[in-house]
Amino acid sequence: MIVGFIAYALGIIAVVYCFPEHSHKHWLVLFPIVIALIYFAVTVIRSILDMDEMWRRNATEAMTFSAIATGFTCFGYRFFHDIIGAPEFHADWAFYMMWAYYGIGTFISWWRHK
Repeated sequence: MIVGFIAYALGIIAVVYCFPEHSHKHWLVLFPIVIALIYFAVTVIRSILDMDEMWRRNATEAMTFSAIATGFTCFGYRFFHDIIGAPEFHADWAFYMMWAYYGIGTFISWWRHK
């Protein structure tokens, strides 16, 4: 995973510092970042497959909870934004919510199976 993190960071640095501002429209600029993300995803999947059955079940339940809760939160926030004028929703918030919900889901799954 460290290799994936380093490749992702180097890809972002290459995009930001090595390419002119107008070339960000080209999809090839994102190629190093996408390759690093694919490597990272494969590494996470392999680590989950290496877990024993109970830990894999807990991780799967936590990820399922995280995905559903993040989706409903993001979708529900649109109503708050449109109806009561809540602040604009930024995409990085969804990433942070996903990890927070994953932690909550891990605790719930662990608590149920202990």
